[in-house]
Amino acid sequence: MVGKCPHEPVDIIPNSYFLIQPFDSEKEKRENAIEDALRKFYGSNKRYELIKSDSKIYDFGSYCDICLKIKSSQFCIVDISGEIHEIIDKESGKKETKVFLRPNVALELGMAYGFNKPALILSRKLNGKRQIPSDIEFVRYIDISLIDFRGWSVATQKLLDRLRERMPFRPIKESVDLDQIKLKQHIKKYYKTLLHLKKRLPSLYKRKFKINQIVYRGGKLVGIIKEAKDLFEDIYFNFYVSENEIEDLEGQLKVYHVQPNGLAQVEFYKVKGGGNYLDEVAQYCFKNDNFVPNEHRLELIIPEVVKKISLRGIKDLIKNI
Repeated sequence: MVGKCPHEPVDIIPNSYFLIQPFDSEKEKRENAIEDALRKFYGSNKRYELIKSDSKIYDFGSYCDICLKIKSSQFCIVDISGEIHEIIDKESGKKETKVFLRPNVALELGMAYGFNKPALILSRKLNGKRQIPSDIEFVRYIDISLIDFRGWSVATQKLLDRLRERMPFRPIKESVDLDQIKLKQHIKKYYKTLLHLKKRLPSLYKRKFKINQIVYRGGKLVGIIKEAKDLFEDIYFNFYVSENEIEDLEGQLKVYHVQPNGLAQVEFYKVKGGGNYLDEVAQYCFKNDNFVPNEHRLELIIPEVVKKISLRGIKDLIKNI
């Protein structure tokens, strides 16, 4: 539109996310859900920035403004769910409902891809239908269809899960204020954990770990897993509980100590939309000193880098840090 961009070169804002969304009745709920996920991922100090097309508007053309915001963002978050319209066939007069992608969403997503911005894609079914344009059918999207039944907290949890899959970048983000030596030590420790996880994945996949006991110690819940010699510190699990054959994600847990006798100790963490299960367990353990959890399942959380990189690749990373 303007020839050579007058704003180049554009500085990238660290940990910034440009939000591409329709301006619909759910705009505020969507923004709050995404803010909750980012806040939980980065911590209460708000070491991130959620950039929106209608905030901090600069004094030039609207699409020049949006272009600059996309260029200066490190990532994008995009809701491509679209909207339902009723169409009428001119010949038959037959009415049909179809899902259409909002024009502003399509254009801004195209710009994000054009500028090589990693994008987190949100998508849900509308009236049982999901319509993704054929040009981007390959995208890996976060399915948020359950918000129609359980509210936007579902989107918060789903987005948070995806952010946690990007964990290889997190130690660097959290350590920018450390000196160079501490930063290297921090990163090396993280990749050593990934190395252990990669080596033990075959045996871990075969195991179905269970929480055998929960106690309340030092103001927090502590879980005990028996026969856990394959486990090691700093790995995470999703904690699902079944009730009336319906399974819900009630929290996450982190292994923080494995004893020589095969007992592992874990800490529990609440997740957005996880209900009151962990609060009820804490009250029970406080009164009765121990608790055997209900029917449940532990699902190993595997960072995306572990799935994609080889053992040799992780070893080379550790060697070169």
